[in-house]
Formats: sequence, C-alpha cells, structure tokens
Amino acid sequence: MRKLTNIAEPRHRPSWRSIGPGLPGPGLEAALHAAGFDLSAAGGADLMVIDLRAVANGAVPTVPGSHSGPVLLLCDAGQAAGLAGGVAGITHSLVAPFGEEALELQLALLRDQLGNDADLTHNLHLRLAALAQGGQGRLHAMLIGLRRMSAINATYGAGVGDVALEAIEQRLVRNSARLSGGGALTVRLSGGDFLIAHVAPEDRVGWQVIAERLLRIVSEPLEAAGHRLRLTARAALAIARPDEAPLSLLDRLSAGLAAARENAAEPVRWADRQADNAPDSGYRLEQEIVHAIERNEITVLFQPQFAVESGAITGAEALARWQHPQHGEIGAGTLFAIADKADFTRLLSRHIRLRAMEQASAWTGVLGKLRLSLNVTAEDLGEQGFAERELAMIAASAFDASRLTLEMTESALVPDLKRAAARFASLREAGVCIAVDDFGTGYSSLLYLKRLPLDYLKLDHAMTRDLGGAEADRIIVRSIIAMAKALDLKVIAEGVESEAQLAALREEGCDYFQGFLRGKAMEAEVFAQFARDALGQR
Repeated sequence: MRKLTNIAEPRHRPSWRSIGPGLPGPGLEAALHAAGFDLSAAGGADLMVIDLRAVANGAVPTVPGSHSGPVLLLCDAGQAAGLAGGVAGITHSLVAPFGEEALELQLALLRDQLGNDADLTHNLHLRLAALAQGGQGRLHAMLIGLRRMSAINATYGAGVGDVALEAIEQRLVRNSARLSGGGALTVRLSGGDFLIAHVAPEDRVGWQVIAERLLRIVSEPLEAAGHRLRLTARAALAIARPDEAPLSLLDRLSAGLAAARENAAEPVRWADRQADNAPDSGYRLEQEIVHAIERNEITVLFQPQFAVESGAITGAEALARWQHPQHGEIGAGTLFAIADKADFTRLLSRHIRLRAMEQASAWTGVLGKLRLSLNVTAEDLGEQGFAERELAMIAASAFDASRLTLEMTESALVPDLKRAAARFASLREAGVCIAVDDFGTGYSSLLYLKRLPLDYLKLDHAMTRDLGGAEADRIIVRSIIAMAKALDLKVIAEGVESEAQLAALREEGCDYFQGFLRGKAMEAEVFAQFARDALGQR
C-alpha cells in the first residue's frame, strides 16, 4: 500500500470542460491538451473553464455547486472591470490580452495542483476509511467552505488570500482537535474548503454545536500581509451510514455545502434527509431548555453599540448563549431552533429579556445613559396581553423604560400590522423605542413603515458587509438611510467589521453601528468595564 504522505506522482491526467456562453477556441483547447488536460466526456471535470473573450456582454455563468475544484476565467479588461467585486466559484483568471507563455504557465500551475489533488483525494479516502475502522462509534464529518475568497483574491491579490487560508487552516486544526478531544482529522481541500472528521458515539447535537463554534472561530478577524480581514463560512454535516464509502460521504457533504451556500438563513446544514436548522436531539434536549432556564445556564451577552459620527458608546444589544454542561456553548440560532421544536420560544425569549434588563439595571452613574436593545420574536408579539406583560417585566427589573429598545424582524411585524401597531403604541407611551431588525432582508412592501410607530431601522449585516462591493450595494444602503431620514427614523448598522465600512456608513448618514470593529458580544461585567473605559476616554 502506498504511504499516505506520498503525493509526488500524479495518478491521472486531469479533465476539463467549458461552461458558459463562450466556447474555447482551438488555441485554448490545444494549450489545455499540451498542458496535460483531457476534455471531459461526462458532466463533471477537474477543471472548469469559462471563456468570455468572444462574448459581448456575457454574464458569468454559475459554477455548479457540486464542483469543488479550480475554475479558470478568461476575459478582457472591460469584463474584468465589471467583475471587480469577485465572482463566486472563480479561483483563477487571465485578463486579455495575454501571451501564450502566460497561458502555458497558468495551465501548468493548475495541472500540478490537480495532479497533487488526485493523490490527495485518494489518500483522503484511505484516511477516512482508516479513521472509521480504527475508532469506536460513528464517523462524524463536516465540510466547511469559506465565502467570498474570490473577492479577497481579486481585491488584495492571491498572496494575501493564501496567507488568510493558512491562518484559517491553523485555527481549524487547533480548535477542532480541542473541541473533539484530540481525535479529529482536519484536511484542507481545494480552494477554501476544509474537511473535519471525528469518530465518536452518534451525537448530532454535539456535532452541530462544534460546527457552529468553528464557524464563529473562522469569522474572527485576522491579519494577512498587513490587511485586516474577516471571513465567513458555511458548513455541511453528516454522520457516515453503516458501510458507507468515503466517496459517498464526501458527495453528500459537497451537496449539503452547496445548499448551505445558497441559504443565508442556514449557515450549518445537515447533508441528509434529517437536514434541519435544529439538530435531531429528541425530547431530552428540548426538555432541558426548561431546566437550563432554572439553572441559569442560558446567559446573556452584550454587544456594544456606537454613534457613527462621534464613535461614542451609546448602548448594547443583548444576545443569548446556552452554556450546556455536556455540549458547551450553544449559540442563539440553535438555541431558539430547539426551543421552537419544543414550543418553548416565548418562555425562552421572556427569560432572556428579563435577565438582560436585570443586569442592565446596574448601569448607573457614568453608565446611566446607555441604551439596551432586546429582541422580540413573532411568538411574543402574537401573544395576548404582550404589551401589558412586557411593561410589567420592565417594572420588575427596575430598568428605565425610556432607555429600552425592542427589536422585531419584518416577518414578525407584517402579518398583522393593526395588532402590532396597537401593542407598540402602549409601549411607546411608556417610553420604549421600537426598531425593525434585519431590515432589507424580508418583505418588499414598505407600507408597514408608514403604519407602525417605529423609532429605528436596523440594517442587516449582509447589507453592511456588501458596502465595499459593487456600487449597487452602496446605492441600496444610501436609499434606505435617506428613506429612514424622511420618516424621522434613526438607522443602526450591524456587522461592521472594517474602517472602510464605517467610513461609508458615515458618508451616507447612518446614525449608529455595532460589530467586531469596535466590540464583540461580552458578559455583563466585562461590558460594564468596557463601557466605563470607553466613556472615561472621551
């Protein structure tokens, strides 16, 4: 048997095929053949080629979600200018005019990469099979795929992208080993994809919790060749079926990752028929939420908010975390998904808001003007007597209602505008402010902005993230802020990660922001000291 580390000799001639409106000319076909590529007779191929040079106003085709290998784009300078923000799936590009030597060099590099990848794939199958046979339990696997790597390569250069990939790989190797107890296999595949595998007794909940933690670790800022970057990722999860071949497992993961990339609401997706945002944990874990509330395992973190113009700290948004005794930290997304399955959403939501207000009531003295933002679910809003119960809870917590903002998503507001307006009115009479959360990701009709008593619009992090991309994204944000000003509403931007994003928001007249650029979510005591320091420096 070959040694697993031997990747010196290519095992086959890699294949290629063309996708998109443009057909490769005879010169390109000859160059590919001379470089060691064979034209694929089937649908798939090791290398995808997109040649737009002879296509007028040709749109870049969508790269098949099942393709995880390199994609070579050939285009002219005008087309490249229109793609400055990057294109999903494109890993390599050549901008015409270019000489034969440049094309030959690019194809030679791709040939070497794919030759090694062929052996790596063979070795990967062997390693997965050995891992499954050598451990006690089921083989748990996840495929993590980074997003927007093509945009980073286009903006900063492939060298910066390579440094970023190496940093992410080190994070994943270190943390997957720690979270799995030291037995995880972590392998970087082509592009920005990483495979992590571990043998353990079947535990869907624990595996999803680990995946969510790893995605949070991936999203932490990093320094790459003098540039501060923050990457995001999606993940597909699977547990190997009895006697399932590694190739079948990897195919399932690849399809699951493609689905996760298309659905912003589900960054973690199970690659099987039980795919669901909530892990298949059964009755036991759902019932544990009630006991977790009683034992105060569900904690509240506070993410600071700032004024865009002055940079002064103005308050914080409360976020939930479940510190599970077995699975460790469980994020709000999974927490509320489990609660929804058990019909405990309202109980959990009220608990979080009450704890947050109780802790924020200690914001006195120099902290006495800080605001607190709390999330309200559709289930909360639909409950009979919601406003009265909320006001009673505010009074019981001793937090000043005039410093409180309740945030609700468009999907919670729109189904019954009349009822929502009536309940907001009594809350606003008591001094509570109302904000629309994740604005711009839900309903196309803006009628509710006129019919509801609102104070803030909160820009979704996806809109903030795209500020540095195409001009169309900037225009959309500009239009939303202008509309909010016309309606006498303040605007809060979430997910601000760079000075460039903050500068763009300042130019457009945004009022407040939150994000990793100035402060991540932190425990109550840490936030209080953070806020004191921030206010003391001003």
